[in-house]
Amino acid sequence: MNKKRLSLIVLLAFAVSTLVAIPFAQSYTPQKIAEYMSSPLPTAPEPVLIGGDFPVMVKDLSTDLAGGVASAWSGEISSIYGVYTIPLVNGTFDGEKWLLYFNVPDNVHAGLYNLTLAQGSMTVHQSNSIWVLENYPDTITFSQITDIHEPIGELLYPQFIMQSNFMNPDFVLATGDIVQTESNARAWAYTQYANIQYEVPIYMLPGNHDYSGYGGKGYAMYGGKLNYTLVLGDFVVIAADSGENGYFNPEQVIWIEQQLQKYPDKVKILGFHHAILSSEFEEDMGSTTGGYIEVDWDDIDSLAETMYFTWLGEDGLPLDVTKEVFRLVHEYDVRIILNGHVHRDMIYVVDNQHYFVTTCTTGGGLPETQRYGSRLITVEGDGTVTLDPYAVADIDNPPNNLPTGYVSYTYSSANDFTGTAVSAKVQNDLEIPIIDGRLIFKVSDSKPLGDYVFVGEQPTRVETTTTSEGYVFEAYFDVPAQTGFEVTLKAEDDTTEPSLGVELAAPYQMENPTTVTLSVSDYGWGLKTIDVSYSLNDGSTWIPVEASIEPILVGDLFKDNFGGYDVTFEVPALFEGESILVKAEATDYAGNEASFQSTDLTLGTPTEYTLSVDSTPITVDINVDGISMAAPHMATLEEGEYTVSAPETITVDGDTYELMEWSTGETGTEITITLSEDTSITVTYEMQETTEPDTEPDTEPETEPDTGGGIPFPAAYMLIGVAAATLLISLRKPRGF
Repeated sequence: MNKKRLSLIVLLAFAVSTLVAIPFAQSYTPQKIAEYMSSPLPTAPEPVLIGGDFPVMVKDLSTDLAGGVASAWSGEISSIYGVYTIPLVNGTFDGEKWLLYFNVPDNVHAGLYNLTLAQGSMTVHQSNSIWVLENYPDTITFSQITDIHEPIGELLYPQFIMQSNFMNPDFVLATGDIVQTESNARAWAYTQYANIQYEVPIYMLPGNHDYSGYGGKGYAMYGGKLNYTLVLGDFVVIAADSGENGYFNPEQVIWIEQQLQKYPDKVKILGFHHAILSSEFEEDMGSTTGGYIEVDWDDIDSLAETMYFTWLGEDGLPLDVTKEVFRLVHEYDVRIILNGHVHRDMIYVVDNQHYFVTTCTTGGGLPETQRYGSRLITVEGDGTVTLDPYAVADIDNPPNNLPTGYVSYTYSSANDFTGTAVSAKVQNDLEIPIIDGRLIFKVSDSKPLGDYVFVGEQPTRVETTTTSEGYVFEAYFDVPAQTGFEVTLKAEDDTTEPSLGVELAAPYQMENPTTVTLSVSDYGWGLKTIDVSYSLNDGSTWIPVEASIEPILVGDLFKDNFGGYDVTFEVPALFEGESILVKAEATDYAGNEASFQSTDLTLGTPTEYTLSVDSTPITVDINVDGISMAAPHMATLEEGEYTVSAPETITVDGDTYELMEWSTGETGTEITITLSEDTSITVTYEMQETTEPDTEPDTEPETEPDTGGGIPFPAAYMLIGVAAATLLISLRKPRGF
C-alpha cells in the first residue's frame, strides 16, 4: 500500500468517527416566547421549592372540547438532571387564558429546568423557565449586566455567559437595551440562543433600544415582561420599565409602591434601565466618578447636578415623579438600585445604605477609558450589601466593573453522557480569586459511579446525580487570581493516541491561496495540545500555525466542548516546483502522543468510487486484484483499472456450477474493469447436468508414484514462499473487502 493511500485511509476513518460525534452549528429561529405563555419565561424564570407549587399563565390551546377543562392540561420539566412529570394542582380559565398551578415532586433535583405543557394534542415549551431550589437562600449573590445591544454584542455576550457559568452566581439581571432594534430578527436569534447556554437563571428588563421598531411590542413578544417582581425568600427584586423616553409615568410609580408595600420585611432591589444618578460620559469626559454621599431626602433638588437628564425638568429641577422615586427608595429602604444606559460605570452609595449602581455595557458602544464588564453583588438577609472586589477597590474611580471575557473553560472529549472521561481546562485572568467556581461533567453510566475519580486539580467539593442518561458531577474549584488549572474525571485509563488527518477546503489550484484544515480527535480523556506547521519546500523549512484549543463563542455558536478540533489555516499562492506539506503533533490528557505528516497536498486526493461484486444463484469467492474474498463484496477504491476474476466451475452440495457470463457481457473467468464511477457487477453460474458414475473401480498402483526425479523442496522454503506471496497480495488489498 503506498503512502498516499495510507494517509487517505487514516483521514477517512477519522472523518467517519467525527461526523457522528461533533455537532455542527445550526441557525436558531427566534421564538415568540410570550405568544402563548406569559409566565414563566426564559427571561423571568419562576423560583419554586422542591415539593412546592408554581403558577403558569397560558392561553387556551385547545381546538376541541378540552378547552375549559383544567384536567386536560399536563406538564413536565426537563434538564440535565432528567425529565419529571409535574402534577396539575388546579386551574382557572377567564375565557382567554388559564392560571394553572403545578407541583414540583419531592424527587426533583434542584436546578434550572425547561417547562413543557400540553393541552390535549397541543403543546407549549419554555426553555430555562423553572428554577427549582432546595431552600430559599439566606444570602444571594447575583450578576448585573446591561446594554447587550444584540447583534452588536454577538462576540461579547457569550463571553459573559461563559464567565458567569463558572463563577456561578445565584442569578443574572440584565438592565435593558437587550437588543439594538426590537424589529431585528437576528438580534432576537442571538439573544435567545445565548440565553439557552446559561446554567443559572437570567432575568431581563427593557431599555429604550428595546422600543426601537414596534414601540416595545416586539420586546414584549420576543424578550419578555416589561414590569414584574421576583420574590426569592427574604429578597424581592422589582424589574421596572423606564420606557423609551427614560423615566417612569405616574402609574408605574404607583405600581412600584404597591410591590414594595406587599413585602415590607424583605430586602428590596429595584432595577430599571435609565440611570438616575449618573450622566453621559461625553458630557463630563469622566470627571464624574461617584462615591459615598449623604442626601437630604427632603431636598432632592440638591441632587440635580448628579442626575441623568431624563429625570429632570426643562428648568433643571427634578420632576415630581423623580421625587417620588427617591421617596420610595428612602421610605421603603430600597437597598440597591440597578441601572444602565449611559455605557459607563458609576456607583453612588447614599447614606452608607442605598447603592445606586450603574454598570458599563456588555456589547454596545464603549466610551473612552471605559471597559466591558458586569457586577457581582452579594446581599445578606439583613440588607448588608457587598460589592465585588473591583468595585470596592475603585468605587469612586471608574471603570470599576468586573471585566468581561477574563474567565474561560473548555471541556475535552464528549461532555454529553457518552464517554467515561471528560477533561477540562480553566483559565482565570481576573485580578481576583474565584471561590467555588463550578464545572459540570456529564459522563456515562456504563461504569459504576464509584469508578470515577478526578485526576489533576482536585475539587473542593463534588455533588453527584444519577440520571436516566448517566451521571452528573458538579465539581467546585477555588482558582487564585490570574491562574488556571486542568482536571480530568475518568472511570478508566486511556492508552489510545489521538487521531489526525488533513484535507483541503477545495481542490488545489496553482497560483491561488489554499485553505487547509487539520482535524484532530481523541475519544478517551480528550485533547490537550496540538502543534501544527506547514512547509512549502519539501520540508526544508516549517512555518508554525496557531493551534491552541479555545472555546468558540459567537452569536450563533456557543461551543465549550471538543471531542475533536479543527485547525484551519491559509497557505499563500504557490508556483511551479513548490509543495504543501503539513505536519502535526497532538497529546491527550492521559499523556498519549500522536504525530502526522502529509504527502504533498498539491497533488490532490485520489478520486474514489464504490465497486460492488455479486454472484448468482450461488455464492463464490471473487478475486479483485488477486485478493480472494467471499461474495457479496463492496469496496471503496481509487479510480483506475482492476482485475476481477471468479472460478470457472464450483461444486456446492454435490452440484456442479459453471460460470456462464458476467453482467458486462464477458464470459471468461477474468475481466478488467475501469473504475470511473460507482460500479456494480454480477457473475452468473449455471448448474450442470449430472451423469451416472463409472462402477468399475480404479486400479490401485502397484508401485510408489514417480516423484519426477527432481530435487526435494524443503517445507521451510515453502512456508517462506507463502509468506512472501501473502505480503505482496496485502500491499494491493482493496480497502473494504
